[in-house]
Amino acid sequence: MRTPRPVPPSLLELARRQGGLVSVAQCDASGVTRHQRTTLIRSAVWGRPTRGVYDTRVTAPGMHTNDVSRLRCAHLGLLAYPGSAAVGVAALVLAGVKGLPARFRPEVAMPRAAKARSRDGITVRQYDFQMETVPAGGRRAAALAWAFAQAIPRLSRNTAVAALDSALHQGLLDAAGLTRVRALLTGRRRSARCHCWIDLTDGRAESPNESHARLLCEDAGIAPDDVQRVLSDSRGRFLGRADLAWHLGGGRWLVVEIDSQQFHTSERDVRSDAYRQNGLLSGGGHQVLRYFPEHLREPDYVVGEIREVLQQAGWRPGQVLPPPTR
Repeated sequence: MRTPRPVPPSLLELARRQGGLVSVAQCDASGVTRHQRTTLIRSAVWGRPTRGVYDTRVTAPGMHTNDVSRLRCAHLGLLAYPGSAAVGVAALVLAGVKGLPARFRPEVAMPRAAKARSRDGITVRQYDFQMETVPAGGRRAAALAWAFAQAIPRLSRNTAVAALDSALHQGLLDAAGLTRVRALLTGRRRSARCHCWIDLTDGRAESPNESHARLLCEDAGIAPDDVQRVLSDSRGRFLGRADLAWHLGGGRWLVVEIDSQQFHTSERDVRSDAYRQNGLLSGGGHQVLRYFPEHLREPDYVVGEIREVLQQAGWRPGQVLPPPTR
């Protein structure tokens, strides 16, 4: 079998931004002919996940496999249905929201409620014609509040809260935006249980794992006294900032650090965490517990350790906290 002609670098770069996927139209625009595409498929260099879409199997260097999967799911529907808009989780991924499932069913909506049949695991939805859309990499996606209202009823509570926390932390959503999400949720299928989730959001969380850990503690009745608490020593020197913090009295704190290695932790981030935690440990009297993503899948273990430290220190919820240092 003849070796396929090289694919233009510009098309491969586009594929990297789309989770490895390209459309027939994008191939045509790059000069990759139908015959060339057929040769690439038959030689198993490319794949074809659905009609009109090709999988080049190229990904951005250094990108986490979960992020590649999210991009792939988000773009698959858009490429398969030209002129569509990404909705739900797909629209949230394109907006840069973190903490979303690595794999999800791609969803799109057609303009002016045009009808199209779902296929190959891609769902075509018929949403209200008043849905607001925004540009998304040369295509359209549901505006963030609409996307959250569409996605939240199909997510778990912890995932929904972590995604909302991410949007708040990045400045993608504000208090008014949360109010808008709540209003757009009203009346949607399976949305009644979701309204209270919005009250659990906290934009200070710097990673989805921090959101998950905070919710574990709140569920166990030991909600942290503060999050992202800045701590200093007796001379006012900065020691670090605690992901989750409980005041143990006498200027002492229980600090819980949540490692975010699952979400793009670089070597520099790990080194920074080590310096921060060493400072907290040497600051006198503080206790530090550190957890990794896999620990959060064992909630009894995490909550049990935290509760034991709090009980030994005589901690009580709702106490007046010392003013934060700067």
